[in-house]
Amino acid sequence: MKIWLIALVIVSLAGCSDYNDKTTTMQGGKELYENYCAGCHRSRGTGQFLIGVPRIKDTELSLSEIADVIRRQHKDERQMPIFSQLTVPQSYSIASYIKNTLRYK
Repeated sequence: MKIWLIALVIVSLAGCSDYNDKTTTMQGGKELYENYCAGCHRSRGTGQFLIGVPRIKDTELSLSEIADVIRRQHKDERQMPIFSQLTVPQSYSIASYIKNTLRYK
């Protein structure tokens, strides 16, 4: 009986890895970024200087600031569309993708 209980605990804890959550978030963030952001900011986050779209791959904004800009109007940027239909977790997935993946491309 003890062996079954120990095996159950080990199997349960194996699913608690941060790696799985981070990978899922990054994959979801990339897809969301491509759907909502890449049209203007480009797939590598380099922006389009000549038409005023900023480079975002090396932004100094925090994750929460990026997520807020995505869902609400940026105080300095009136031309960026608001994506209020995105959930908070979706906007954080995009922000995480920008900060943790685009920065290194």
